Amino acid sequence: MMLDALLLVVLLALGAGIFAGLRYLMDRSRMTRRLALAQGERPKGGMETRFAIGAAGVKGALERVFTVLGAFMPLGEDDRRKIALKLSRAGYRSTNAVTIVLGTKFVCMAAGLGGGLVVLSPMQPGLIGIGLGLVGGLVGGVMLNVIPEMIVGKLASGRLWRIQSALPDALDLLIVCLEAGLTFERALRRTINDLKTFQPVLAAELGQASLDMSVHGRNREEALGRVAERLDSQDLRDLTTTVAQSERHGTPTADALRKLAGSVRIETISRTQAKMARLPTLLVIPAISCLLPGILVLVGGPSMLKLVNQLSNMQ
Repeated sequence: MMLDALLLVVLLALGAGIFAGLRYLMDRSRMTRRLALAQGERPKGGMETRFAIGAAGVKGALERVFTVLGAFMPLGEDDRRKIALKLSRAGYRSTNAVTIVLGTKFVCMAAGLGGGLVVLSPMQPGLIGIGLGLVGGLVGGVMLNVIPEMIVGKLASGRLWRIQSALPDALDLLIVCLEAGLTFERALRRTINDLKTFQPVLAAELGQASLDMSVHGRNREEALGRVAERLDSQDLRDLTTTVAQSERHGTPTADALRKLAGSVRIETISRTQAKMARLPTLLVIPAISCLLPGILVLVGGPSMLKLVNQLSNMQ
């Protein structure tokens, strides 16, 4: 029974590891190919290209499978919109990203149900064991069902943290471009080109704002406001307000952005210090969980042995 459960866990972990490895190798091969094309070189062929094509095929097949399985998840439109918003904040804006997450949730529920049937059903004979396995499997499936959304939320929060940490440097670059005589739109495009080398996440988000201004005809406040609302970032909202007020009142935008960059940098340092202050409290939990069992064995072990010996003598 325990061997079957352990085998199931090992198979799931092995499948997840193979998928993560294929995705890493495929992304690395794609990056190498793009760098070769950007430098004017001819990309290497042979085994590397065939492996990249095979990895892309495996990834596409898995995405299609998860997309099909996602259709069986009974979620309403509100829940789907929440998942789509989290995926957008995490940087996944493809059309089938939501269905892939739903397919992963379906696989987690199926894995929990199967694990409950395998582990709990043999404990009792007949229909009682099957019912116990179903109840335990449903509970485990519901608990595992939350994991994909938690992972997406964690990715979104980490991406937002990187964007907020890189925003002061981006504002400094924008200030330099504005003081050099460029307009705001041209200064923003130059800043985006410079940010692509060391802060690609923020460059991608600001690139959406630049695209809205140059192609869709939106003004600065609307374009930057869409980015701020999509990421739910107060720092980007402050940037939108600062740029809009400078444009409305005719004040120098570089001076206002310089003050904003200083305040954003101070807030970033404050958030980092707050996380560092929470670290000792968070370390108490693993320290207690690692030390407490040993202390209980050392302190209560002799007493338990003496109690067992006295009970055996009484019998």
